[in-house]
Amino acid sequence: MTRTIAAILALAPAMLLAQTKTPAQPSSTPILQAALLQPVAFADLKSSDNAAANTGSVRVSTGVVAPQLVRSVDLGAGQPRTHVLAVTRTVVLEMTVDTAGNPTNLRIVQPVDPALDQKVLAAVSQFHYKPGTLNGLPAAVPVRLRYVIQQGSAY
Repeated sequence: MTRTIAAILALAPAMLLAQTKTPAQPSSTPILQAALLQPVAFADLKSSDNAAANTGSVRVSTGVVAPQLVRSVDLGAGQPRTHVLAVTRTVVLEMTVDTAGNPTNLRIVQPVDPALDQKVLAAVSQFHYKPGTLNGLPAAVPVRLRYVIQQGSAY
């Protein structure tokens, strides 16, 4: 037993030196690279066709920056307020923020009350955003918005 411990202690400095001299990975390790290849079927498209294909909206992902709200409008601005909410309500809507920062294609996903939903649509249609970008260029981006109306708010 003591011979084994003595042998380990004697070899420990040599093993440490060997570990520091050898690289963690061999220098011949291949480098992995990814590239996007255009399918052969689309290789003969003209640039004008390609531009038309890119006019659709893009989802927020790598290379895509979400739109940022610049200006909002109060619910029922400029209209008489006839109702007061007894409980907090949340209206969920989907829209596309275009390249100019304007909301388009608004639609209610989670309605609350038809009159309240219409006022929310009217208010959100007047919002203005800093447009979303795709690789630094303005792009239309779909947005899902939760519009929360607090208890006691008049509309």
